[in-house]
Amino acid sequence: MSRYRRKRTFKRLYAALAALAALLFYGYQEYLAPAPSMPDGTLSVHFIDVGQGDSILLTCDGRSALVDAGTAEGGDAVVEYLRSQQIQQLDYVFATHPHADHIGGMSKVLDNFGCQTFVMPDAAAYTRTFENMLQSVEACGAQAQTGQAGDSFSLGQARLQLLWPEEGYQDDNANNVSLVIRVEYGAYSFLLTGDAESSVEAQFVGSLEPVTVLKAGHHGSDTSSCAQLLDAADPQYCVISVGAGNSYGHPSASVLAELEARGCTVLRTDQRGNIVFTIKDGALAYATER
Repeated sequence: MSRYRRKRTFKRLYAALAALAALLFYGYQEYLAPAPSMPDGTLSVHFIDVGQGDSILLTCDGRSALVDAGTAEGGDAVVEYLRSQQIQQLDYVFATHPHADHIGGMSKVLDNFGCQTFVMPDAAAYTRTFENMLQSVEACGAQAQTGQAGDSFSLGQARLQLLWPEEGYQDDNANNVSLVIRVEYGAYSFLLTGDAESSVEAQFVGSLEPVTVLKAGHHGSDTSSCAQLLDAADPQYCVISVGAGNSYGHPSASVLAELEARGCTVLRTDQRGNIVFTIKDGALAYATER
């Protein structure tokens, strides 16, 4: 048994003994704590299979948000997927950073669905893909804003909070200006890290609370998902959005080993296709395309 699993086992044993002691001392009814308050709606988080890229759809209480839109080649797949979910207009669109595998399909999405609020970091790319995205943002009449740590957005009963980048942060490596988004819904939470690398993870991890689901940074590359982040996040599930047979060697064997050592269930889009988590009636479930 690994030291991570032993640590979890000891914690659970200690909690059970403490519960038994409290039960004997206070009595059954006095010891039982109220269940955590859960929203009465449904949150769905869709990790769309766009190959070697990222695209995540969140829906809650009739509202919707999209985080990234995959590559230019994957844009049609994102549009078709949104249509299959009866999306007519997006409330929020987040472009985590200006790399083509995250914003390549953004123009197609915005041209087809539009959005009310468009959020991106204070970063630019001198590419046709980036310029096309900005033109589509303007054409659809979205309210555009620069995202930074501390910003918070309501999606029905779900809460989206930006943990990174800090105000004024600049980096020549566009991965490190990635919007890092924590999604909270009752007792459950998701951490979406874009392509943020280990040097950045170490800066926001200090205030990070455990999460239910982690979206591995940078497609499971060993540049991300550092031990500090994995220790703090302590995810039950980790989703890796990655293309089959990609030339980058993603996901990294070392990252997979770290996740396995922590007892984390790993779900990969190259193996499972679309991956959808649903929280309803206080319970979390997930389904995969294959």
